[in-house]
Amino acid sequence: MNNRFLILIFISATLVLFSCTYSNERKATVITDSLIKVTENIAIADTKFGMSEQQFNQLHPDSLVKLGERVYNITSYFNDAQKLNMIYLVDTTTIGNKKFDQALFNKMDLLKQYFVTTYGEPQHNRGYPKQEKMQNGKAFEAYKWEIGKKKIAVGIALEETNGGNIYYVLSHIDRKQ
Repeated sequence: MNNRFLILIFISATLVLFSCTYSNERKATVITDSLIKVTENIAIADTKFGMSEQQFNQLHPDSLVKLGERVYNITSYFNDAQKLNMIYLVDTTTIGNKKFDQALFNKMDLLKQYFVTTYGEPQHNRGYPKQEKMQNGKAFEAYKWEIGKKKIAVGIALEETNGGNIYYVLSHIDRKQ
């Protein structure tokens, strides 16, 4: 009788744990699906994919957007149908920055944190770039998210100039058609 009682308790406990795990996985899927539906058409803040160039220019007449406490230069790209399909953000405090140091990484992490508050931790985290691996005109994408059709990348780019190397924090947000 004692063994049957222990087996019954074991089976009951296993079923309870399994049902809780399944329920939590199901909740995570529903939350993720809801997040995708609500946010995949939003490029950033009030800027939505598919808007016209005129709408974009009315929303950002000075080509700036404030995210949290930071101001970013925003650049737009439109598809053949003249609808917004990509934006670039550049941290205005890093324009003209010649230092490749922790302060630059901290600014990149502030931009990353802005996206973490909405989308959670990035799906891809490459960490900080190595200075010797940076390439002129290319961005090192340190953090990436994919939310439905939307892709977000945050990183650091290098621009070689006659006056020396310039490193700036940037993000690009685009939407696959």
